[in-house]
Amino acid sequence: MKRLLENWRKFINEEHEPITTLRIFDFDETIAHTRSETRVTEPDGTELVLSDQREFDEYMRTKAEELGIEAFDPVNALMEQGYKIDLSDFSIVKDPEEITIVTDEMRQFPEDSKTYVMTARRSQSLGPILDYLEEINIDTSKVRPIATQGESKGATIANMIGQKRMEDGKSNINRVEYYEDSDKNIQDVMNHVCSNVALDDIKPEGFELIVYKVIKTENGYSLQHIGC
Repeated sequence: MKRLLENWRKFINEEHEPITTLRIFDFDETIAHTRSETRVTEPDGTELVLSDQREFDEYMRTKAEELGIEAFDPVNALMEQGYKIDLSDFSIVKDPEEITIVTDEMRQFPEDSKTYVMTARRSQSLGPILDYLEEINIDTSKVRPIATQGESKGATIANMIGQKRMEDGKSNINRVEYYEDSDKNIQDVMNHVCSNVALDDIKPEGFELIVYKVIKTENGYSLQHIGC
């Protein structure tokens, strides 16, 4: 907890630092593949085990459509309708396998940038995530952890850009690099950063968002570049 508070104080104090790039890394299936499972009991007693993040996302999307739930994260709405959703595996880092094509980039720490891990997990997972980063020799004093708790990463990133304004009203952030495997999250970030008219007057000239989509292949992983 002390380390998390220290990292948060550093984030608050960075508002006027002359950084120009935000480097933002998802955790699950981006920094590491884990064995995290979600156990679901539906109102009729049917029990399901969702074996990874992709199965979880697909199940949540399907159930939200069936029940007319429009929330970005339907977990709470489903639980209100009688679904029991056990996310306890996501409070730890379970049997991680490092995705080196991403972590090799993460270790670079350019001087004009700040590096974040932004996970959809709940806040209790941040300590274990930082512990894992230390185990694979990533300097966690240079990493700021953020848990969106299932809510929009795009809205969070847009807010970060807006917070770092200079005297002329423009953000000092002219580049965002975003590493992510989830199509849903990538589209959400593109919508909030590329197509957000509220940011048009804040973005500096030459602003760019570069998404590095993490794709699992037969031989490991690759990165697909997407930009706006």
